[in-house]
Amino acid sequence: MRAIPGKEPWQHGAISTAQWYGARLADVLGAAGTHVEDGLQVAFDAPDVAPEARPVQTYGGSIPLHKAMSPEVLLAWQMNSETLPPAHGGPVRVVVPGYIGARSVKWVSAITVQPGPSENYFQAHDYRILPPDADSATAAAGEGIPLSTLALNCDILHPGDGDVVAAGALTIRGYGIAGDGRRVARIDMSLDHGHTWRQAELHPAPGTWSWRSWSSTVDVEPGRLHISTRAWDDTGTLQPQSPASLWNPGGYGNNAWASVACAVR
Repeated sequence: MRAIPGKEPWQHGAISTAQWYGARLADVLGAAGTHVEDGLQVAFDAPDVAPEARPVQTYGGSIPLHKAMSPEVLLAWQMNSETLPPAHGGPVRVVVPGYIGARSVKWVSAITVQPGPSENYFQAHDYRILPPDADSATAAAGEGIPLSTLALNCDILHPGDGDVVAAGALTIRGYGIAGDGRRVARIDMSLDHGHTWRQAELHPAPGTWSWRSWSSTVDVEPGRLHISTRAWDDTGTLQPQSPASLWNPGGYGNNAWASVACAVR
């Protein structure tokens, strides 16, 4: 919607999917004698120093204990059947499926069960949905809504925005992903800015927590082509249409309809 000082314009690049291998965090917490109680959080610390934090500090974050005890949460040391590389958090990182990536702390160095959420800058100040008129620089710790579970979303992987494609049969591909533990039930696609819709073909997901791919083959004629897509989950929830309705000073949580514009020749 507009530039946000100090923030990267992620566009389509803030998500991926992978296969992880490691130890269940629940098993580690159980071996440490952890007892499940309401309100407890599991905090993770990492050694990388974040100069943008106020004050400068290492990275950290937390998740509710009930999520940490779920069988899908891992202390992972393999990614896609290979030793976890340092760039992706090796030797060991946390993987919290269904939650924003900021809670899957890389290079994890300490795990603490504590009474409340992490007071680390990136949980107490950043990664929070503030009111539209708030000032991120002066907002108090804990103000706004903390990001946690993923929002229902989808995107178009091919063609890309600004691509030139050949006239005739065009296969449009993308993915959909639902919130914590829910399932993508349908992907709609429009070639006329949302006036009419057709259902895309959903392909089997490799796992409960991965994204689900979809595709649709259409005949396109020379000229401009605008593609819009929207996802429904198995509770009947639909993505919102416009990012304007989701605006917040951090630019977070934008799960509006996906769209690309390209040329057909």
